[in-house]
Amino acid sequence: MFIGRKSELETLNDLYEQKGFQFFILYGRRRVGKTTFLTEFCKNKPHIFYSAEQSNNKLNLEKFSVEVFNFYKETALTSFSSWSNAFQFIAERQKNKRLIVIIDEFPYLARKNKPLLSELQHIIDKKLQNTNIFLIISGSYMGFMEKEVLSSKSPIFGRRTSQLKMLPFDYKTSLEFLKGFSDEDKLNVYGAVGGTPLYLKQINNNSSFKDNIKLTFLKPTSYLYEEPLLLLRQEVQEPGIYSAIIESIANGYSKANEISTRIGEETAKCLKYINTLCELGLITKETPFGEKENSRKTIYYISDFMFRFWYRFVYENKTLVETGAVNAVWEKKIKSLYNEYMGLVFEKVCKEYLLRQNALGNLPILFTKIGRWWGTGNNKEQTEIDIVASDKNDYLICECKWKRELMGLSLLEKLREKADIFNKKRNKTYYILFSKNGFTKSLIDEASKVKDVILIDLKGIINN
Repeated sequence: MFIGRKSELETLNDLYEQKGFQFFILYGRRRVGKTTFLTEFCKNKPHIFYSAEQSNNKLNLEKFSVEVFNFYKETALTSFSSWSNAFQFIAERQKNKRLIVIIDEFPYLARKNKPLLSELQHIIDKKLQNTNIFLIISGSYMGFMEKEVLSSKSPIFGRRTSQLKMLPFDYKTSLEFLKGFSDEDKLNVYGAVGGTPLYLKQINNNSSFKDNIKLTFLKPTSYLYEEPLLLLRQEVQEPGIYSAIIESIANGYSKANEISTRIGEETAKCLKYINTLCELGLITKETPFGEKENSRKTIYYISDFMFRFWYRFVYENKTLVETGAVNAVWEKKIKSLYNEYMGLVFEKVCKEYLLRQNALGNLPILFTKIGRWWGTGNNKEQTEIDIVASDKNDYLICECKWKRELMGLSLLEKLREKADIFNKKRNKTYYILFSKNGFTKSLIDEASKVKDVILIDLKGIINN
């Protein structure tokens, strides 16, 4: 069953219905569902779908030639001598008929064949521009796609008619994969596998959260047991260093100098590796809300929850797992620490909730900026606000708690104090409190008396 991507699919189908040449560029990190999405789009439509391989130009062209000849049910004694000739052949056969031509994993071709982008420019300008062909190129290496394909310096700049950066599913769509779990366990599972469709499909909805963790992460033959290391080996040349960086971040080393000290590399060199991980969509750079991107307070966090879970709970316990101590790893290494681990996950879920409600116009303000803030308080103590969102000088100030205790009135009072430390020159301010297990009667009574406090429990997050 195809889940999610409904609006993206509608957009692509709308483009398909238009007459004339279309050039669509799709990119996003591996396992995010690009190929599945394109396969769904191609259903019941004439198409040539070629997935490029990590080979040379000659072999890729030969295999593309086979796909072309198979589509036209023609037998050829030899392959095309160039990509230009291949598309000339397609254009002549199609005349004015609609045809989708997809080259998946395009970077495999272009990184081995530097002139290919210029050749593609010539193909579009001279052979495809006046046809009814729908050309799609797709790629997983986001740095290459953004710098070499989409940037103004690219030979094919200005030729695309549309593009899409495909992201992992947000929590709302991810939960569509997780039928049968309680609301709490739905988010617990999401915190372990994230919004990557292929990872979500590893979950057995007929088993408990605990059993899924054991079978999916703590079984040496399972798909996800080696996935992060296999993915790094596929994407980068020095996977050991990249792995060490991710492990450091998973264990609380969030600043560039802390990470470099931890892994024993110079900060400047370490930053190059970090930037590559950002390009791959595995980690994210974050600065306090309202501060410049080059702020000295910059930190890094693992944006892919599966990687975050794996490096936090699996990587350092592999020896225990492989010697049969699976139950002990669950009880002593995961279960006892999982609520703490879920704190950051819950913050990200609450942020996604606010983005969704903002798009629907369901919040007191229509915010244009959102993020997290941290800084120094009056007593030189570190102060943090889980989520800050603003429209000019109107603010949402939010607290997110993934705890078994009810959220009480004292937390609202502390949040008001934090808001004053953050910015005393506010106009309208609304306080939103998110709680896994609900609120005390005193906080509920207070919220009913004032107009600036909104309480949202787990049920509200899941169902809205």
